[in-house]
Amino acid sequence: MDYPTYPDKQPVLSLENVSYSYHTLSGETKALDGISFEVSPGEFLAIVGPSGCGKSTLLNLLAGMIRPVSGRITFHGKDLYEAVRQADIPQIGYMLQHDHLFGWRTIWENVTLGLELKNQMTGANLGYVSSLLEKYGLSEFKGCKPSQLSGGMRQRAALIRTLALNPEILLLDEPFSALDYQTRLSVSGDIGKIIRENNKTAILVTHNLSEAISLADRVIVLTKRPAKIKNMVDISLTITDSSPLGYRSAPEFNRYFNLLWEDLWDEKGIG
Repeated sequence: MDYPTYPDKQPVLSLENVSYSYHTLSGETKALDGISFEVSPGEFLAIVGPSGCGKSTLLNLLAGMIRPVSGRITFHGKDLYEAVRQADIPQIGYMLQHDHLFGWRTIWENVTLGLELKNQMTGANLGYVSSLLEKYGLSEFKGCKPSQLSGGMRQRAALIRTLALNPEILLLDEPFSALDYQTRLSVSGDIGKIIRENNKTAILVTHNLSEAISLADRVIVLTKRPAKIKNMVDISLTITDSSPLGYRSAPEFNRYFNLLWEDLWDEKGIG
């Protein structure tokens, strides 16, 4: 299967020469320096780079949680930070490393929390959540507490909670890093499938190159801090088996892995 490209579509997100610095009493630490790229509708983008290079800072900028020191980020042509502040754009979903499910609430109460907080507990919205739970194997556990579920099931529940608000863009900050290898392989494949089946635009930060290649249409490689874009690699895998192991068996997989590894080796490691 060849992943799609989107040459004729207007970008959902656009970054133009974005830089960001942290300021403390001891001085300034520059995290990002002149970052520019666009994200097309329906694209799955992965971002990799050395440990501490500013990957999570970049996601916080894309969520509108912080504002660039210089440069501009636009969402469908609007200034992203201002649009988020004024609640003038559709939701941007943000999925973190840990599921952050509330232990005293049932799975149903957890996945509908966003709808509850936004007073959107309509029949249509609740029906959509129920369909997601049914489709992805959690329907029979909706009355359970998070402690009764495996790590992989909890991550699926966390994604369904994020999807419940029907965000246009999903930001994923190493969402599989707390899982063991076997569970991580399975859950990353499942969540990638869920995102594609729901036609979402997604941006994943990961230190796992195999994960980036298996999930993404394109991988952006960042340099060490202050991060700049070192490389952008379009991913196109020829596969007949769309399982997590199937992607890793694609004839192009090793070439992409070696290319990304060499980029990161030049920056003295990844993380």
